Amino acid sequence: MSNEKVPRIELVIAGFGGQGVLTIGQLLAKAGLNHFKNVTWFPTYETFMRGGTVACYVITADEDIYSPLISEPEIMIICDQRSLDMYEGTIAPGGTLIYDSSLIEGKIKREDLKVIALPASELAQKNGSPRVANLILLGAYLGLTEALPLDIIEETLTDSLKEEGKEAMIGLNKKALRAGVEYIKQNHN
Repeated sequence: MSNEKVPRIELVIAGFGGQGVLTIGQLLAKAGLNHFKNVTWFPTYETFMRGGTVACYVITADEDIYSPLISEPEIMIICDQRSLDMYEGTIAPGGTLIYDSSLIEGKIKREDLKVIALPASELAQKNGSPRVANLILLGAYLGLTEALPLDIIEETLTDSLKEEGKEAMIGLNKKALRAGVEYIKQNHN
């Protein structure tokens, strides 16, 4: 990864409740606090605790951020079929779609997108837990964009897990992040 700072990060993540959409958005936002002057983390979700559609908008920048919403994202992570159906049309022409091909079997309708089909749930299972698919997707995003250095994300992840009393999960979570980065290196460079 290069040491050159990305001037602004804008990312939309969508899935269903319980997939860790808000968690990886919050992780990216917290890590962004160490690199940028301004950060927004804006979650939206249906009233269901698990199973409802969830989206998370993350923007990090040194300049002012006038709205936490991203109406036409350049890059988007999608974790399930329903979210793909809802959000595919919002991605900017020529934008990038990263999606969990283990859970999404539908065809991508748009031909003007760079599409990264990543079997995140399958890789998560192979790496020790189906619950870390979100971190594999985040790792793929980081490997593709170099938005933030992996070590900053890992440090933020470690601190967050320690605060929550989940130190036992640190190794598994870091392994998942690295699996996503490695997938991109092997398949999309």
